[in-house]
Amino acid sequence: MDISGFGYFVFFLSVLGLHALLAGRDRLQKAMLTLASYYFYATVDWRFPILLLTLTLINWGAGEAVGQAQDRRTARQAVALAVLASIAILAYFKYLNFFGGMLNALSDWLGGGALVPVMKLLLPVGISFMTFQAISYPVDLYAGRLTQRAGLADFMLFMAFFPRLLAGPIVPASQFLPQLQQAAQPVSDEQRFAGAALIMRGLVKKVLLADLLGAHLVDPVFARPADFSAPFVWLAMFGYSLQAYYDLSGYTDMALGAARMLGYRLPSNFNRPYMATGIANFWQRWHITMSSFFRNYLYNPLSTAWRAPVFINLLIVFVAIGLWHGAGWNFVVYGLIHGSMVALEHWRSTSRQKRDLPLPVCRGGRLAFQIALVFTVVALTRVLFRSSDFAAAGSFFAAMAGPLTGAFPLSVQAGLALLAALGLHFSPIRWRDAFMAWVARQPAWLFGAQFAGLVYVVSAFSQGASGFIYYQF
Repeated sequence: MDISGFGYFVFFLSVLGLHALLAGRDRLQKAMLTLASYYFYATVDWRFPILLLTLTLINWGAGEAVGQAQDRRTARQAVALAVLASIAILAYFKYLNFFGGMLNALSDWLGGGALVPVMKLLLPVGISFMTFQAISYPVDLYAGRLTQRAGLADFMLFMAFFPRLLAGPIVPASQFLPQLQQAAQPVSDEQRFAGAALIMRGLVKKVLLADLLGAHLVDPVFARPADFSAPFVWLAMFGYSLQAYYDLSGYTDMALGAARMLGYRLPSNFNRPYMATGIANFWQRWHITMSSFFRNYLYNPLSTAWRAPVFINLLIVFVAIGLWHGAGWNFVVYGLIHGSMVALEHWRSTSRQKRDLPLPVCRGGRLAFQIALVFTVVALTRVLFRSSDFAAAGSFFAAMAGPLTGAFPLSVQAGLALLAALGLHFSPIRWRDAFMAWVARQPAWLFGAQFAGLVYVVSAFSQGASGFIYYQF
């Protein structure tokens, strides 16, 4: 089910109506949301709910074992088994062919035959998101971040909650389960209006910005980069970074809005990432829940478990981030580049601190240059992210260094989408907040008319069911 399509809105309005009818009956409300979430996932593929239920039972059972363990050693074993089982499921669907290909290549080099058969596996949508969310439960219980075990019904809803099921945000158990374990509060009209305003904003980002940029600029150039002039290829490179941002942040806005209308809060996932003044600062602003997960559940344990240099731990974490995005050497190199740059920034800042030098402060033209530089570096590395392999990335980079003259077919749609995307991202944040507050304060009849008008405009400009970029992760 495409969450930017008409079918999803019929589904969501039905769920919203049932949720309102069941107000005051918490168990029935949550049971309805769980069943609706499993139905929603089954519309993608009927087999996917089986995987979701498997991950749910493994990690809920581990949580029960942690809570009942008589000593830390037994609890630690339960957590380790759950994490290993969950990662094994993820690795089977997402990385079997990648690592199997490396093993077969090594065997062939040594004179042997293929050891791992190449298999055509259907990658479950959102498997990386749900795996990370699942393992956060026993880990949070063991670490003490979560003090109360969840009942199976609450944990099933935590895992399956449909607004964030397919592409996040990643919500650790310690952040979301407490909302399920307390008595549900009535959802106010203000919450519903604020949530609907977020859904409207997400629709605009996805359909009127990300999809238009993809269809009229990014996809044609990445498919045949040699057919276009170098300036147009550079423009498409920047266009892809904007498309990726508005695609995922659009999904996030719609997820946050739907959750808000149902009385729940999900964490924010973006903080104007292309305003970053460094690569580390970029990762503090981009896909915040993913970055936080890797920091809290991988980097921090690595830092305390062994005394490796900081840059080694950073490289491990960023290679893991790269592989999280896809099973390919281009993603490994993507992670290595970002990890190396973050490590370099860390070394420079610690060196200045050791010499009692203040950290540099960017203002005015220097600030603008620093932002432009970081945005360019991020966009350049995203070529690896967007390309299917090194050969495709090499063709794109070669076209960027090609002739300055040639085809520059910038359509009106792509030009307007680019201007709007840049304007929305780089305009003062107080303008956005004031506009969102104004929309949420409108009378119900006017708000409904605006929503209907937006749906009409979105339908008119829709490029068809394009899916979300992060569905593949």
